[in-house]
Amino acid sequence: MKQNSGRYRFNREGILRVGEILRGARETKCWSLQELQNYCGLPPSTSSDIENGCVTKIHADTLETLRVALEPQNPHTGRTYTLGELYELMLVKEEILNGVKGKR
Repeated sequence: MKQNSGRYRFNREGILRVGEILRGARETKCWSLQELQNYCGLPPSTSSDIENGCVTKIHADTLETLRVALEPQNPHTGRTYTLGELYELMLVKEEILNGVKGKR
């Protein structure tokens, strides 16, 4: 009998993609990192690190703050990305079959 379970982990390429999406949205608004900080209260280094892929994970509250402030547009739907859509870009599922990890 095979046991199948799994967990999610952040994917480097996905984090880079979300950083690009957020940078594009910030630039569309013609905001500097300082202006973004003034608007949402996050340190400029937080946004800069996310935009440049210098993070290994992004907390949901931080991502939601940036998402609401920047309103990044999903080119496939024409609507603002949801928090769930951004997380789907960043996460991959690791399956564990009989104690052996593998990417899915």
